[in-house]
Amino acid sequence: MKKLLTICTSLLLSTSMFATIVVGTVGNGNFIDWQNVSTPAFGLDFNNDGVLEFKLSNSGFDIENINCYIEYNASSPINNIWAIGTEDENWDIPKNLTLNTQIGTSGNWVGMGDCSLTNWTDDSPVFAVGTVSYMGFRFKLGSNTHYGWAKVVISGTPTTGYTATFQKIAYESTPNTPIGAGQGALGLCSIKTNNLSIYPNPATNMININGSENTSKIVISNILGEKTMEINSPSKSINIESLKPGVYFLTLYDGEKTSTKKLIKK
Repeated sequence: MKKLLTICTSLLLSTSMFATIVVGTVGNGNFIDWQNVSTPAFGLDFNNDGVLEFKLSNSGFDIENINCYIEYNASSPINNIWAIGTEDENWDIPKNLTLNTQIGTSGNWVGMGDCSLTNWTDDSPVFAVGTVSYMGFRFKLGSNTHYGWAKVVISGTPTTGYTATFQKIAYESTPNTPIGAGQGALGLCSIKTNNLSIYPNPATNMININGSENTSKIVISNILGEKTMEINSPSKSINIESLKPGVYFLTLYDGEKTSTKKLIKK
């Protein structure tokens, strides 16, 4: 039975001094397949340019599952989903990421051009029905690698079939920069970035943060997207002496709302 799919689409740009999160579009566009052929399709357009990074279509055996099958250009190994398996098994099953999971280089990017939100063996959904799930994405725009997320809810039953509703997608427009699952979902951060400052920067042992009164947690990630520090109920001064010299991204959390700043450790 056909089912009506309600898609929440939006275009929103939220910026901080060093990181820019773009909320993309779930809808119609052109999809370029592995043979470099462009055709009209429905899917995920992270940067809102009319070219789909990922194509959504139906899948199933005896029943139809709407928008549960995802395709991406297999000729580009960069384009991928964060999978649960290995290159030999379950590379096409996406991992259900928790809110604020850091999506970056350390993700399990082993897919081979497609994935399914229903299991191949019994057609059951890979995410719990009716619950919010987050997927991680890696893709190339031009010559640059970017990371993004999608907020997905699966509805339906074994009898009627399943529908995957992609409620919102977003990506980090700064190349090779991690993004937290759900980061930017509510638009501009409640942490006012024009009043937010980190000093000294570059820093050696201690950093001070002004304008972060509503912050419940701070996560520091390296340039590969790997979490190096997590501070719950942070104070205005943080000891970073344990960090190796290099470039980091400091993300401040207030519920689902975030702000990201670049930090250099000397």
